[in-house]
Order: sequence, then structure tokens, then C-alpha cells
Amino acid sequence: MSCKIIPINRNSSLYSRFMSNAVAASPDVQKNFLDVTKSVAETIKKILEDANLIFNLEYKPVEFWAENKNKTSCFVDGGVDKASILSAAPLSIRAGSFIVKPNGGPKNRELFEESMVFLGDLYDPKNELYDFDDDDFEEDQMLNKKKDGARIIFEAATLVKHNLLKRKFDYCFLHGPIEATIMPFTVHGFPTFTKFAVENILPFYNKDQLSTEARHFVNVYLECIKFIKKSNFPIYGVVETSASAPYIKNLLYSYKEKSIISNKDFNKTLSTIKKYKITDSNLFEIILKSGQALKPLEVKKQIVGFKVTSGSAWEDKMNEFPKVHIGYIKVSDNQSPIRIESLNYPSDLNLDYKYILAASKLLPNYGFPVGLNVVDKFAKIPNWMGKAARNYYTTHLLKQAIKNKDQNTISLALKVLSKKNRSWINRPTTRRYK
Repeated sequence: MSCKIIPINRNSSLYSRFMSNAVAASPDVQKNFLDVTKSVAETIKKILEDANLIFNLEYKPVEFWAENKNKTSCFVDGGVDKASILSAAPLSIRAGSFIVKPNGGPKNRELFEESMVFLGDLYDPKNELYDFDDDDFEEDQMLNKKKDGARIIFEAATLVKHNLLKRKFDYCFLHGPIEATIMPFTVHGFPTFTKFAVENILPFYNKDQLSTEARHFVNVYLECIKFIKKSNFPIYGVVETSASAPYIKNLLYSYKEKSIISNKDFNKTLSTIKKYKITDSNLFEIILKSGQALKPLEVKKQIVGFKVTSGSAWEDKMNEFPKVHIGYIKVSDNQSPIRIESLNYPSDLNLDYKYILAASKLLPNYGFPVGLNVVDKFAKIPNWMGKAARNYYTTHLLKQAIKNKDQNTISLALKVLSKKNRSWINRPTTRRYK
């Protein structure tokens, strides 16, 4: 079998127009974006300086680590099997912890721990979700939400577990937001967790009240967040890239509420931010210098009223989630500022942010706490493990179908395994077009 690749004709009108626009239009668009971003940055910088939100982190590596060598830090991240299986997937989830004590010596300096491991059906199959969806896109979207929900809930459960066990940490860092946006999980049809899963996630949950509603993601996650907020040690969520602008929007809103800026200026600036998709990272990349940070602002993460959640039974529950304190640190001039989230305002802001800065400078040209990079690699479910789990599951499903001795059931099982009615074996070959 041979396949001949035909190059695009450089004289074609499509190719000509594409190259012409790429060369001529792109620089103008980019310059416009940079000009607008710079203008907004100047406005935001004036407000930040007026509010005294920018501060310097005076970091001296040798002195800092000598003073903080006895502190124990825990880094947490989660991993989910990527195999796409139509069941109460995902099959395998784990959240790992990387615990570091600088002066612990060769044997006790670093510890890897599988803090939460779950194999099997996390979601309860007894609901309408597992009716086949005619829309493949919607089906895939729901599967992705289930995987995201699994990872989020197990990361939160790990933080809960460390508190229940009364671990002696000076700091705990989560790879990602300390409080995820729950709006995607409030849609109709999102499944509840099994009773077995909830009992493992939240051992203190009232087992006599594990109703269907109580086992929904929103309720279980809310209980986790409330428990984490009462932690005896500081817990921070660290976000590497910010694709939104919560800090800027809340800052502008607070100044509008104080009548320092007019409604007209507020709406105009907000409209520009939305139109050009300007993020916190875009602006703070320009405003902040290396080693500078922004004091945390209290931000409401769960906002009701979106089209997706309007009329949802969970809108009232969303209001029960605590607000989040969001700040930023610019580690180096070569990296975008990282977002720091906590459920409580830091008791020692300067020291805590300085520790995050120090942990982010352990590798050259790196601007993120290196412990979170390590635990990210540790917590991921290897591809070989995911494939093995999928092979086992598909074999089991096919055997169950064969037991029925019905050709239609077997055919259906094969379609479920491939997820699509058209598979590679049914596709046309190149020789038909010769």
C-alpha cells in the first residue's frame, strides 16, 4: 500500500490569501493588541499603587534556606486514567504527596506518598447519565467533566486527609486552584458518587445521610472545602498559567463601589478586557518586576446566573462556597507571574510568599515551585497502566455480551468498545481512489 502526498499549490488563491494575511494583517493585529494591553496596564498599575497592593520580596537564597531548613512542605497533585470508557469511568485515580524537609538527611529529606488511590466505579451508574447520548460531542464533554471532577475531588480529599491525620506541615501546596469553579458540574445529568466512594473520600461524612443529593459532586466538594478552610497549617493553590482576569475585575469593581472610578470608566475598561481577552498574567507580566508580588484580594469564585447554571438546583449551594484570596508573584523576568490562592488570608504574607518564591527559584530559568513539578510527574497515571486497565475492562464487557449468545448484543458491545459505529476496519483504502 502506498500513499502519495500532494503539496499545496503555491499559486492557489487560498494559499496566496493566507500568506498575504499572515504577513500583512498579523503585525497590525498584534500591535493593536499590545497597544491596548499597555494602555490598560497603565490604568491598572495606577490603581495597584494607589491601593498599595504591590510589594517586594527581598529574597537572599543562602540566608533564607538557612532560616527555613527545618520547615516541612507538602506538595499535592492528582492523576486520572485517560482511557475513555463508557461506564462509571474513570477506572483509576490517585492523588500523590511529595513531602520535603530540607534538613531531613538522605533518608528523611524527601518522601513520596500515594495519599488517595481509587480503582473502580467512582460514579453511581444508577442515573440517567448512562443512557446513550445521540450527540457524540456531548458524550465526550460529559466524560471529560467526570474526569475533571474525579481529579478535583481526590486532590481536595488528600488535603482533608492530611488534616484528619494531623500532619505536621509548615506549608502545603496544591498544583492548581485551591477552590475549583464548580459551574461545569452543576449541569443536569451529572452523576452522583457511589456510597463507597464518598465514604472513602470523606470518612467523617454522615453515613446515615448518604442520599443521592448528598453524594453529588457539589455537596461532597463543598464539605471538603469547608474542612480545608479550617486547616491547622497554611494551604496554597498555585496556578501556573492564568487564562482569566479575576484579580483585575475584582479590583476594578471594588474601586467602582467606592466611587473612586465612574461606572462609565469601569464598564469601558471591563469591556476592553473582555474584547481583547486580556488576562491577569498579560497585565502583571508588564506591571510587575522580578521578585515583586501582589497582596491577595478576596474573590468570589462561584458566580451564579450563567446560562449553563441558570435555574439549576445548585445555584443556592454555590453561594455557600467561601471566597478565595488571590495574589500573584513574579518569580523572574523570563516567566509569567504565578497565581497564589488560599481560603484564608495569610497570617504572615511576606514570609509565605517568600517561601513560594524560593521554592520557584530552585531550578534555573524556572518560575514555578519545583516540588509541584515533581509531584505532577509522580501522580500521573502511566499510559501503560491506563491501556492495561482498558484492555481488561473491554475483555470483561465482551465476555458478558457473549454469554447472552445474542448477535445483536455482541455487536452492540463491539460498538461500545470502539465508541463509534465507524472504525478503522470499515474505512476505505487508498487503492479505491487510484
